[in-house]
Amino acid sequence: MCMKEFDKIIGYAAVKKELEQIADVLKNGDVYAKLGVSAPRGLLLHGAPGVGKTLMASCLIEASGLPHFVCRKNQPNGDFVKLIKETFAKAAARASQSTPAIVLLDDMDKFTNGDERRRDAEEYVTVQSCIDEVKGRNVFVLATANNIRTLPPSLLRAGRFDRVLEIETPVGKDAVEIIEHYIKGKPFADDVDAENIARIMDGHSCAELETVINEAGLYAGFQRADKITMDHFIEACLKTVFNVPTKMSSDNEDNWVDNLQNPSYQSTQIIYHEAGHAVVSEILNPNSVTLVSAYGRRYNSGGFTAYYKNREEMPLQRLQKRIVGALGGKAATEQKFGIVDSGTGKDLNFAFNGTMNMIGAECICGFDLHENGFEDSENLKSRREQATAIQVENYYRKAKEILSLNWDFLEKLAKELAEKKILNTADIQRIKSTCNIVSVNI
Repeated sequence: MCMKEFDKIIGYAAVKKELEQIADVLKNGDVYAKLGVSAPRGLLLHGAPGVGKTLMASCLIEASGLPHFVCRKNQPNGDFVKLIKETFAKAAARASQSTPAIVLLDDMDKFTNGDERRRDAEEYVTVQSCIDEVKGRNVFVLATANNIRTLPPSLLRAGRFDRVLEIETPVGKDAVEIIEHYIKGKPFADDVDAENIARIMDGHSCAELETVINEAGLYAGFQRADKITMDHFIEACLKTVFNVPTKMSSDNEDNWVDNLQNPSYQSTQIIYHEAGHAVVSEILNPNSVTLVSAYGRRYNSGGFTAYYKNREEMPLQRLQKRIVGALGGKAATEQKFGIVDSGTGKDLNFAFNGTMNMIGAECICGFDLHENGFEDSENLKSRREQATAIQVENYYRKAKEILSLNWDFLEKLAKELAEKKILNTADIQRIKSTCNIVSVNI
């Protein structure tokens, strides 16, 4: 069954299917009553801001065609508690045995200024009691929330919210469909690829996708360009998503290529460091690197490398590859110039923390190092620390091995990064296609 009201929701096929079912139950309760079942009493949609929860709730209301009453936090606490009660009272008065009424509690986690330690706030207690009071009155409670951890568990139980759906940030096919929707009708150049954009924006909300695409159009308009290009998108993405304020400039920026063999320049170390991340990650996980930047994020003088998360891969294997990739920056700089790369603090913290977790929780170095949740002895902690250092050293050697076997890839990528300052997926794959790639497994 397909309800046209849900066409406003782009992607999210599984979520739409569930919403369609609930809308059908609300519209055609008699069909289900013959089977001895009733509609769920409530539905809570939760997830990161900007993923479309309110839109989904509105589509459900529209598809059901039922009377609805909306409650949002727009009044002081005392008045708002009164509003909650009035909203439920209106819905109960409007509902009948044959026609349900809907109460929409939008952004329910913002009903109070409390936090996880204050889940017994008056507003939540009121919502809970109101839900209980309308039981049997044919009132369906629909709610949205960004963070359900701030909500009391008693409010989330079955009988109050029979269904709780997490709306995740769009990935894969969903992200591509959303991007295609946003760029439809806009004059984008041929080099703009929805799949490429989806990989760069992996893990970001629908609202962020829309904002970045609009920002790209603003850059194109300011330049009086006829079409929006991939360069416009990358510039918008750098500023909006990766917090790179502008394309930085320096006195020797034009000489980055000429200085590429001189490690005394900070730009040279940045180039090889980021190229090392990209090469090692690409060898271990082909097509995983989405962006390599010689420009740093705000308050960070170094560059950065962005990745696409392979969700089909086992988490343990994925983490091991990410750790080796994180050490690729240090390995490249030190292997190229024989110097200590001093800008690796964040990478090393990630490598050590991730490795220690795998040793303690996943027992990758034996059961005798297992972190069992009890008070660990000092001896066990010491042995675990030693095992972590040895394992990180092994990962570092693996990164150096990958670079040694694919040195041509490193040099070509570093040279083009020095020229362009920014490389995207298409650039990386083009460079990679000109090299004799040697695959390496962990």
